[in-house]
Amino acid sequence: MTVDAVLFGSGHPTIILPEDANVGAIDHVIIAWDGSRVAARAVADAHAFLQCASKITVLTVTDERSLRDIGERLALSLRKRGFLAEGISIDLEDRPIGVTLQARAVSMGADLLVMGAYGHSRMRDFVVGGATKSVLGDPRLPVLLSH
Repeated sequence: MTVDAVLFGSGHPTIILPEDANVGAIDHVIIAWDGSRVAARAVADAHAFLQCASKITVLTVTDERSLRDIGERLALSLRKRGFLAEGISIDLEDRPIGVTLQARAVSMGADLLVMGAYGHSRMRDFVVGGATKSVLGDPRLPVLLSH
């Protein structure tokens, strides 16, 4: 409830850290990208972290909707601005989307996961679940959430 209050009430991004976090340099940033308004807001809010990163990966989970090329389009836009970025599409892997995103981010050696928070209605996320709920329930790496 506290995190929800901060996400919705502060008007600023929120960084969630795992309980056992040992945060060092933010070198590899992964952006969870679905083309939504909240994802775009998260990218804008993470700009300072993106400037410091030596590698940016735009990660798109393609099972939920037809999103095949949108990650690469964002990566191309970032490259045009001088960032070293690549777009990768992944499958859901029969797990909740938040688990899939975090597992892939950890396996790729990411230092920070950037994602929009509560891109669907809160009622839908409450009933069906969603990436935000999954990540908040068990953060595996530092996560910048923006609504």
